[in-house]
Amino acid sequence: MSIHILDDYYLGITAIITFLYQLIIFLTAFTLQAETVTDFGGGSNVALLAILTLIFSQSYSTRQIIATLLQIIWGLRLGCKFRYLFKIVAGKFRDHMNLVNKTGHGDSRFDEFRQHFSKLLTFFILQMIWIWTISLSLTFLNSPKINNSVGILDQFGSATDVLGVILFVVGLLIESVADVQKLIFRTRRTSPKEFMRTGLWAWSRHPNYFGEITSNHRDKTAMVSILSPIFTILILLFLSGMPLNERPAHIKQYKAGNWSEYSRYLSRTSCLIPFPPSLYEPLPQFIKSSLFLEFPIYRYDPNSDSDRNYLEGNNNV
Repeated sequence: MSIHILDDYYLGITAIITFLYQLIIFLTAFTLQAETVTDFGGGSNVALLAILTLIFSQSYSTRQIIATLLQIIWGLRLGCKFRYLFKIVAGKFRDHMNLVNKTGHGDSRFDEFRQHFSKLLTFFILQMIWIWTISLSLTFLNSPKINNSVGILDQFGSATDVLGVILFVVGLLIESVADVQKLIFRTRRTSPKEFMRTGLWAWSRHPNYFGEITSNHRDKTAMVSILSPIFTILILLFLSGMPLNERPAHIKQYKAGNWSEYSRYLSRTSCLIPFPPSLYEPLPQFIKSSLFLEFPIYRYDPNSDSDRNYLEGNNNV
């Protein structure tokens, strides 16, 4: 019999746990000026919710165990940057930050957030909502309402079960390979003019985001849990993903005097969905914008008055 806590779907308890956990991570990040703890905080939070809701459920069907393991694996991958915590504990954090400041290899999403309490807090509030939302599928699956409903937890092995596992594995592999490829590139980069355009990054400017979206299509026990992939897509396309990476990357290449070469890369490479460059380049712009999500908000045009003003106002990018 499932343990009943606050409500029939564990919505309240998972929200409280997420809020308290992210509050601790936020205070740590702001105090130490360490954005590197955010991925650890997000990934470990997702894994924690998976473990706790399974324990609360007191029911261990094959579907629950597999879904819980998948979410834990995904959370651990997201939090793989926890190695930076060991640098903090060992007293090497300042050395790491000096390296970040020197090489520019920090997380560009936080360039304007690190020293602004309200901006960083806003980011963490969004992260709280994101973590809670992407965990909804498993939260519902492990909840008393689902566990006590006859026929909900049928034997694992349906077509949707298999499809969900396949999407997760493919998405996780794409995301992990893309992250490793970019990490290797960053350790070898010798000039600000160099940019990632090999491996998966030759077919997509953000293959890691594509993998993350794909891996979020898992169990759909309740229709409301479809909010998980939808919210992930919205976050990556319009908030903390593409908007905070695309234009700043364009500006860096423009400032480095490499705009001609970089703009060719932009015209040949899909912003999100992996696609052969030779086939992508000749496509009409309306196809790129509609089917491949190449939205105008991502573009930087050095000949545009508004973009020139944007550049003047972001000299630290």
